[in-house]
Amino acid sequence: MKKIISLMLVVCLYVGFSSVTFADEKDQHLFVSLISDDLDRAAMAVSLSNKVLSTGGISATIYLSAQGVRWVDTSIPQNKYVNGKTIAEMFKEFMAAGGQIILCKMCMENVGGIKQGEVLEGVLLTGALSAMFADNTTVLTY
Repeated sequence: MKKIISLMLVVCLYVGFSSVTFADEKDQHLFVSLISDDLDRAAMAVSLSNKVLSTGGISATIYLSAQGVRWVDTSIPQNKYVNGKTIAEMFKEFMAAGGQIILCKMCMENVGGIKQGEVLEGVLLTGALSAMFADNTTVLTY
């Protein structure tokens, strides 16, 4: 009997955690700071952002700084993730779905050595503070 109750508890917890959503408040925002050039971290950041964006009613912004700026450098060949897509391809899909990507200009120049003409089309070179500190914003870092 203990095993059945334990199993039921595990199933309930799994269902509960796998269906966690943001609060029902309107104007919810997700701000994901991607500072890594690690393929798995980047793919997780984009996948989570896409998932949140697809739920509707929640905007999503990915901010690239430090080594994360390299993901939008069109002059660097990129490896494909296990889904068969590069991070740049995943970014394009994310932006087409309504997400925005902001690039730290200082990191772009000083860390990545990237010129503006080498940045993936659609990526914004603007300040991130207003998006990061907006009301009802959840911030994650990868």
